[in-house]
Amino acid sequence: MFQDMFNMKGINWWTLLGGLGLNFMLSLMVALGGSYLRKHPQYAAPYEAYGQPVIMLVIFVLCGLSGFAVAKIADNVPLKHALWASMGAFVPMVGAFFLGPNIFVLMMAIVAVAGNLNGAMLAAPKRRSYGPPDDHR
Repeated sequence: MFQDMFNMKGINWWTLLGGLGLNFMLSLMVALGGSYLRKHPQYAAPYEAYGQPVIMLVIFVLCGLSGFAVAKIADNVPLKHALWASMGAFVPMVGAFFLGPNIFVLMMAIVAVAGNLNGAMLAAPKRRSYGPPDDHR
């Protein structure tokens, strides 16, 4: 299953580009919101105390919703589309990690990918099995 996730067969490129853009914009909005809260004098102390866990939760939920939406739109390979679409949030965060090494940014990148895959698994069609198959010989 996982070796099939890393090839590009069956990819709907428009769905993938939309998912990349959606994940990038969501991660950008969270980063700008965190920067605003950190710099604003009224919110600096609560952000310093509770900001990191809240940002992790927000990234996970927003990327989960993004993965769910991408998987619902994707035709036949919803998990593959969600995995590749999560790179829209993962790559900029890893780039930010290398510009100013902060382990929290790297953790956010991993949480973004996990959120996308979790959302895609929730959106994937369920297999229906009501018992062992009948042997009709």
